[in-house]
Amino acid sequence: MDISIRRNEHCVIGMPRCDYVFSSTRTCFIAYGFDESHLEMSLLRKLLQERGIEAVEAGGSLAPAQSAYCAKICSKIITAQFCIVLLNNSERSDNKEVPSANVNMEYGLMLGFNKYVIPFQRTSQKLPFNVAGLDTIKYGARDFERLASEAIDQAIAATTQRSSEPTPVDQQLATFLMTKRALLGTLDDQNERQIAQLGLPLGFSLVNDFGGTKIIFFGNFTALRPEIVLWRLRVLDSLLVERITGLSVRIQFQNLPEEQVQFVRQLFANIPFWVVVTSESEKSAILGILKEQPLNHLIEVFSIDDISSALGGLQH
Repeated sequence: MDISIRRNEHCVIGMPRCDYVFSSTRTCFIAYGFDESHLEMSLLRKLLQERGIEAVEAGGSLAPAQSAYCAKICSKIITAQFCIVLLNNSERSDNKEVPSANVNMEYGLMLGFNKYVIPFQRTSQKLPFNVAGLDTIKYGARDFERLASEAIDQAIAATTQRSSEPTPVDQQLATFLMTKRALLGTLDDQNERQIAQLGLPLGFSLVNDFGGTKIIFFGNFTALRPEIVLWRLRVLDSLLVERITGLSVRIQFQNLPEEQVQFVRQLFANIPFWVVVTSESEKSAILGILKEQPLNHLIEVFSIDDISSALGGLQH
């Protein structure tokens, strides 16, 4: 199904603005008690990694000089593709169960943002009264992995954006491009439109520098796995290289001026590729492979954190 871009306009803790985009990353935010559910968390991380989804946990990230609630919890829930909550209670010495206040707060935030949520709880435990009426997956030690696997597959199917068109460059990305002294191409020029058509099937948009003399292929690939991003980069790189090679044939049949041929050859050889991916780990993985297997064109990879840092600097 197609999911339109939806931005959170009002900060729930009273900050001046939010503007995080819902479901804009291939991540799953997991709410759980840090002293509980160790086995479940290891299985969930494995299941999500196998499906190309990054597991995000409030306790697993740092937010220096930022609002911890905003940077580590609220924004991660907003941008997550879907969420998981482990509603396992702590058990006191008197055998009474104590729900986690933090987990229930995060669960409430997910529900308030209308997120796709997968709630789990051990069969032996009871839900707090305020969420007892919500459908919850009850599990035991033997069936947790099977139930979680099925639920995650269902969540991915329900929340994945499917579109052959490049993801629109929204306002945040447009502002980020401006910090890089670049703008989304207007494609008023026929030659630019023809060049843009080369990247369009692979999800790339055409970007111009401020002077209008340099063009860049730009891909917003936060919804794709790293191996798919690499494949698209390789295909576009090969396509441009073969276009350069084909100029020799076109010279013979079309009698093109040498100056024009040299201009097109240099243009195609020097077009850089900029891509945006979800996380720093995906960025590092892509850059690591490109270092071992370099392409012919300059590649720059940006993560969501890079964009947040660039835009955050504009507010100071």
